[in-house]
Amino acid sequence: MAKLKILVAEDDTTHATKMEMLLDEMEYNCVGVHDNEKDLLRNIQIMKPDVIVLDISLKNTDSGISIAQKIQRIRPTPFLFVTSFDDKETLGKAMETNPYAYLIKPVERGNLQAAIELAIHKFSRQETTSHTQQSEWNTDVLVQNSFFLKRGSKLEKVQVKDILWIELTDERYCQIITTTHQYHLRMSLKALEQQLDPKLFLRVHRAYIVSIDRINSIEEADLMIGIEGREIPFGRSYKTVLFKRLQMLH
Repeated sequence: MAKLKILVAEDDTTHATKMEMLLDEMEYNCVGVHDNEKDLLRNIQIMKPDVIVLDISLKNTDSGISIAQKIQRIRPTPFLFVTSFDDKETLGKAMETNPYAYLIKPVERGNLQAAIELAIHKFSRQETTSHTQQSEWNTDVLVQNSFFLKRGSKLEKVQVKDILWIELTDERYCQIITTTHQYHLRMSLKALEQQLDPKLFLRVHRAYIVSIDRINSIEEADLMIGIEGREIPFGRSYKTVLFKRLQMLH
């Protein structure tokens, strides 16, 4: 399970240190803290962060507002502004760049975590909407090669490659089983199937979708698939497609 990658732009040492500490406490991965535009923009390309925390007034550089505009041209990424200013003029200019959140220093853990989750949620919904108008994700969103899912009080980034299988719990909910955890998703199995890469996943039962690469064995007589020591049923109507797909892997 990969941690969310957070990139920080902050030129005040005290605030930068506190930000790193807060991100560490929340078990996020701070992939860099920069005090200038040049290093920040370069590291965006290298680290590919999930969220950027951006001081609105970095010293010796363009304003955070103009930097935010450049970020979206380089690599669209959800960002949130952090600032010591709360005047209407600054806020108005900042809002023109469509930030995903806006925090006033000193930043506290609860506000920061809520802002990061809001940024991920809003960005994920935008990405999903641009790919399909039939999305039912609500707060649980598939983005490219990973899921952003809630577990407890925070979002976790779950790599698609770590998924073992997905099972139907009722008509509107699924349970995603990974190598380390189980996650509940507010989405029908049929809708989720349409979002998954058919080269990686296969529907084998009315209530199950499995990762093809994770299949360890097949009991043809009992109609059971072995995955990581667990047995998953497969339906007779799915048998032909299942065997054909497995043969294609050889």
